[in-house]
Amino acid sequence: MSSTATLHALPDRRPDTPAPAPLRRRTGRLFVVRREVELVVNGRASGGGATTAARATAALRDAGARVNLHLTAHVQELAEVVRDAGDRRVVLAGGDGTIHALANLDLPVLPAAALLPAGRANNIARALGIPVDMDAAAKLAVSGRPAPVDALRVSTPERTLFAVEGVSAGFHAAARHRYTGENSADLAAGVRALAAELAGYRQRDVALRVDGAPLFAGPAAQVFLSNLPFFGFGFRVDPVADHSDGRLEAVVLEAPTRRAVVGLLAAARAGRHLDRAGVTWAHATRAHLDRPLPLVADAEPLGVTTAVVTAAAGRLRLVAPEARS
Repeated sequence: MSSTATLHALPDRRPDTPAPAPLRRRTGRLFVVRREVELVVNGRASGGGATTAARATAALRDAGARVNLHLTAHVQELAEVVRDAGDRRVVLAGGDGTIHALANLDLPVLPAAALLPAGRANNIARALGIPVDMDAAAKLAVSGRPAPVDALRVSTPERTLFAVEGVSAGFHAAARHRYTGENSADLAAGVRALAAELAGYRQRDVALRVDGAPLFAGPAAQVFLSNLPFFGFGFRVDPVADHSDGRLEAVVLEAPTRRAVVGLLAAARAGRHLDRAGVTWAHATRAHLDRPLPLVADAEPLGVTTAVVTAAAGRLRLVAPEARS
């Protein structure tokens, strides 16, 4: 039996008892069927657990949903809720790590899901246009339609996993390896890790191929392989990203000095780096990092290793505002 805490469970039904009819709200002369949703709250997200659960439940009910709430602490609990959801909509309240966990569930097909942003960075929500306001996000979660969202399949000699935001290799990844915060919202821990890595800064030997052709070979500070615009603490590393085009962007930053790398990272935070000297980038469907580098997939450190990163088209289906023509 799952250890998931189901705070608003479905009523017990005997085999010979017909299922109750969906609740309906009277609106003038119309009856509106209330959507039943499985709300999963990441108890370990940077936005908090119980408080987020209460806010999300109230917002979804106000938006017209029947809510079955699950407060989870482990990915196995998320998998069980998703597996048992049936035709009920899965709504995830959490940060970017919650969508990372969904993308990596070992299921034949991932269900459509909606996101209520409850993290600190909320890079995925910002990239897809999902409101960070809880009430507005809940209305979208109940009435919106899912859209395909690509992911990145990351294969190292040791393991394979999916990233949603992107892959970092080099300086930023090495700093992330030094990070000791409990979750991605600990800004002070992030600054300490960055300062420690900067103190001993050096470029690393990079060999990067994209779609079978060499893109870069030589010393560089950083490589980003991105699927969405934002990475880390809101860095706009891929301002040309399209989350459903079946491609990734490979970005290489050269910076021979500490001052140069700080300048490039500042430009990358604002998304103004692609046209700068010392920056090489390209669209691709597959990228090979042929020499070992410190590596991070989303916020997950993978050690110092080589990797093959492939665009995984439509890995996710997330409820998002419809694109305007």
